[in-house]
Amino acid sequence: MKLLDGFFDKTIDGLTKSMDLTWKRNQALTSNIANAETPQYRAVDLTFGKELERAFGNNQESIMRTSGQHLDVAQNQSARFVGDFSGQTKPDGNNVDIDLQMGRLNQNSGDFMSAARLIRRQLGMIKNAIREGR
Repeated sequence: MKLLDGFFDKTIDGLTKSMDLTWKRNQALTSNIANAETPQYRAVDLTFGKELERAFGNNQESIMRTSGQHLDVAQNQSARFVGDFSGQTKPDGNNVDIDLQMGRLNQNSGDFMSAARLIRRQLGMIKNAIREGR
């Protein structure tokens, strides 16, 4: 158990996880942009909604597999790279839409900065509480 665990709710852990995942998504998006002219390159994205829910403590009842023939939906709860088929495939087989990828990169950067700003605010409130307690 970390020393500061008692001071924080799941917010700091959730925001930290959010920053980690948006960083990984940033890597996928920049890879897409870098390969916009590479023949046969297929765009990728990172899905991580369920992992963020777990990080913030929003654990819904998990679905149990009652048979080996059922799909294992528990695997779909972790962050993973998936094909991004939102762009139109060009004659060379590449499907990267540079405008779409740049927009997603901009949104992703904003998400990262928002999480960092919220962590700073939370730590600032704790710092102020410590100062007032003196």
